[in-house]
Amino acid sequence: MSAMKQTKKPFDLCPFCSGEIVEKEVEKLLRGGVDTAVAKVHADVCLHCGERLYSQETVRRFERIREK
Repeated sequence: MSAMKQTKKPFDLCPFCSGEIVEKEVEKLLRGGVDTAVAKVHADVCLHCGERLYSQETVRRFERIREK
């Protein structure tokens, strides 16, 4: 049997519209005070409504960037 690790997505379909979700690299604008940063990250994106779902690790990264 293969020892490959499969990652389970939290959602198989979009929790807002039930559309199909695919993983994409996206740009996220982060604003903190008068500063703005652009981060390229991976997100699960709904092909129907465009909703982006970020991993907990990515959200923590956003928080650290905003704190600076």
